Amino acid sequence: MSLFLLELIPVCTAMFYYVIWRFFVIFGNNSKLIPFIIAIILACYVIFTFMYQWNSKPLDILSTISSRVFVLWFILFVILLIEHPIFIWYKINPRITLWIIIVILATWFYCSLQTKIVNLNIQSDKIQKDTKILLVSDIHVENVTQDFHVKKIIKVIEQKKPDFVIIAWDLMNKPNDSYVNYFLAFKSIKDTPIFAVKWNHDVMWDGTIINDIPENSGITILDNTVSVNSWLNIQIAGIIDKSTWGNKSLDEIMNEVDFDDSKDLFTILVTHQPIKLEKLKDYPVDLEVAWHTHHGQFYGIMELSRLANDYLYGEYKLWDRTAFITQWIWTWWLPFRLWTQSEMVLINLTKK
Repeated sequence: MSLFLLELIPVCTAMFYYVIWRFFVIFGNNSKLIPFIIAIILACYVIFTFMYQWNSKPLDILSTISSRVFVLWFILFVILLIEHPIFIWYKINPRITLWIIIVILATWFYCSLQTKIVNLNIQSDKIQKDTKILLVSDIHVENVTQDFHVKKIIKVIEQKKPDFVIIAWDLMNKPNDSYVNYFLAFKSIKDTPIFAVKWNHDVMWDGTIINDIPENSGITILDNTVSVNSWLNIQIAGIIDKSTWGNKSLDEIMNEVDFDDSKDLFTILVTHQPIKLEKLKDYPVDLEVAWHTHHGQFYGIMELSRLANDYLYGEYKLWDRTAFITQWIWTWWLPFRLWTQSEMVLINLTKK
């Protein structure tokens, strides 16, 4: 990581110089300070990179923040590269352009923090009793966000009073012992079962840490397993992340799941990557819930996500089956969204 940063120093220096120089030009200040500012920024970033190997909490926070700042700086660099020729050709006041940039970034940040509730209404002959399910995905806890979204989820559970909750992880941005404590707040939910499935961010470094969460929070993990609620006539099946399948096919993974075929249960499949309903035709799946695509998070990336996944976002139907892909509660890496918004999904199951 440190060597990689050192190789990028010439590029980073040019990028930092241009952004700072452009700001000095716009606001008319003394540009002689530019080299000193750039030197301080680069020195701090190099120091944080070398110190990151200590893996202490303060340094983890600094590293996380600095990586976000670096990417934000790159966004400013690209925007100012566009703004500069516009200023030259059309003589538009550059301060107006900067205010437009600030408004855009504030809107992106607002869309990340403000969480909407999406209602998904499904009717089925298999439903014996009206059932309300709260679906949440991708909390991505880390030392910066901490339990911010956990508290938000608990508040919605208390307000909406669902029959049970499905947390479609990633719970952690990366496994860390200290992050487990952020989920202790779920202990306050006494009468609402909470089910979860672990995914790539939860297991890509150290998959054992995530196993401490159920013991401390009361969350039930579905790992190629099924939980049956006979009273509601519902079974919930969760399959492991595709990155852990190895050489196994979807059929081999699905055959490991011990579906209850003893009676006509309404079956919910929780999966990370969206799976086309055609591929699930041989399995008793009535509702598939997935995430992973982030709905692109930014316009432009949406189209790449659409090409790389079976589904992108929203509700899909085939025969009497439904798939819903949520765009999740938080963001990945940068806390910004463009034309997408943080959400939780309230699934309302009623008898047809």
